[in-house]
Amino acid sequence: MNILLTGGAGYIGSHCTLELIKRGHKVTVLDNLERGHQETLDTIKQQGGEFEFLKLDLRNLEELRNGLRDRQFDAVIHFAAYIDVGESVREPAKYFENNVVGSQYLFQILLENKVNNVIFSSSAAVYGTQEIVPIPETAEKHPDSPYGETKLLMEMILENYCQYSGMNAVALRYFNPSGAEGNIGERHYPETHAVPRVLKALMDDKFTFGVFGSDYNTPDGSCIRDFIHIQDLVDAHIACIDFLNNNKGFHAFNVATGKGTSVLELINTAEEVSGRKLNYKIQPRREGDPAQLVADPTKISSEIGWKAKFDIKDILKSAWEFEQKRPMSDYQ
Repeated sequence: MNILLTGGAGYIGSHCTLELIKRGHKVTVLDNLERGHQETLDTIKQQGGEFEFLKLDLRNLEELRNGLRDRQFDAVIHFAAYIDVGESVREPAKYFENNVVGSQYLFQILLENKVNNVIFSSSAAVYGTQEIVPIPETAEKHPDSPYGETKLLMEMILENYCQYSGMNAVALRYFNPSGAEGNIGERHYPETHAVPRVLKALMDDKFTFGVFGSDYNTPDGSCIRDFIHIQDLVDAHIACIDFLNNNKGFHAFNVATGKGTSVLELINTAEEVSGRKLNYKIQPRREGDPAQLVADPTKISSEIGWKAKFDIKDILKSAWEFEQKRPMSDYQ
């Protein structure tokens, strides 16, 4: 099949690009390289093979229209977005412009080109703080951050396009993607995600890992998250391509293990995997962080047949291997 990936130079997009190439699909990556990496694209070619690259910015409607003119795709996987919860709280306008306006421009052009199948990179952040955990897809949605609001708004827009404009879409609500595959892994700048920061602290005595909050209503006081291996997440996207070929309309699925790991448990497992002791410090809570985000993945298992294969130790083992090869400049 012929697949377009936006944000294909980023963390999740790069892993999905590599796997699709390995499975023999024709892949086009669209990325402005603002937060993705050219080195990652080069690594994908070395490990997987050739693909087309379009350096375009979703916020530039005419540039996007010209770049995608007369192009046809069997499916579009839309990863491109800003993802830092804390940054979204500080700069909400920036997030709405990029994540909502940029996505709207993309969907508009896809409809113009009669490209109807879309897999959207949504987030567990659409749920916000929930009293009932694990969280099902039917839970009331009240995001705790502008980032979560942008993801929920895009789901609503997609659902309307499916109802009135003939689009078919799957929104995948991720719960803390982590881990690595081969020579590609997490390379956010600045790095805010828990797993790479924990591992960085294990490698660098001068780097202190911050545990944001120790007074949550959880067994050990630290936040609880549902960490999912990047390869499991990629497999879910590819399964959804086939799903959309046989199912019309709008569909939303949690993509997660259904098992929670607290930040302090994450630290203990990282120490076990690495054989090293971690330097960490308890810090104040971050605005916009729910106490628990753990999913109920029953729906995607029953309707698509997908189920996570890897646990938190597998995630940390793969991430630890990558982290030891990662450029230290990413943290500066």
